[in-house]
Amino acid sequence: MNKYILYLPFGYTYLSRIKTIPKLISFILTIPIPCFVFFYFGLLSSSERDLSIGAGFVVSYVCVYIFYENGYIQNDIKTVKKERNPTLRIVGELYDFIDTNYYSIILLRTLFFVFLLFLVLYVTPYIIIIKIISYAFFTSVIYYFHNNIRNAFKTVTFFILSSSRFIFPILIFSSVMVPEKLAYIPLSVLIYTLPALLIYSTKSFGLMHFIIGNENKYKIIYYFIMAVVFLLLYLLSLNNSVWLIMLIIFFYMMILVFIKEIIVNK
Repeated sequence: MNKYILYLPFGYTYLSRIKTIPKLISFILTIPIPCFVFFYFGLLSSSERDLSIGAGFVVSYVCVYIFYENGYIQNDIKTVKKERNPTLRIVGELYDFIDTNYYSIILLRTLFFVFLLFLVLYVTPYIIIIKIISYAFFTSVIYYFHNNIRNAFKTVTFFILSSSRFIFPILIFSSVMVPEKLAYIPLSVLIYTLPALLIYSTKSFGLMHFIIGNENKYKIIYYFIMAVVFLLLYLLSLNNSVWLIMLIIFFYMMILVFIKEIIVNK
């Protein structure tokens, strides 16, 4: 794969973590799409749903992710030099290339971020731009602490960073939501962050085998339980549309993990 894709959003994630087209598709289906569905169909009223808001949300998501990904680069290239037994996601010629050109890579990625801001400006109010910049900066600050601490507090920063991939893009567009739906925003943590946090925590403390066991089976059970919970909430709450969207998302996530488990065991 051409190393220059790391200058683009999601390019470094692909090179360092995903590495294959099927896993890239799985990543998109697992994180960005549920986030969009929850925001667009769960938190917006039908009158608020239009192409400009939908497109603006997608571009805003990419903007914030650029800085999330910059945190990956900092961790994999700079932070590993300070660790005794680092996890090496990038090695060899590619590591040398990124290490040598680190600041130019970050600069060009930031310029791409600025370009995307101008695109967002054409379809959304000016306040959205201010929020994108603010949450992108906040993401960088959190990642700085995450990459420079080596204790149990890192689980907290992991939780914040993992949550940010859902919550930050939604908060950017909080001004276009009806006020009574703002309280539902924290529910996004349940979609990906909570199960991922338990897996991260058990791996960090060497308890993965004892608590989680098979990761995919654990996720299937988790999403099944969540789907049942939100089905009951929907039936008992006079057809609350947010509960219905959450039910659909959890069922969707359960099916995705189930398919993945089948493929892995072939």
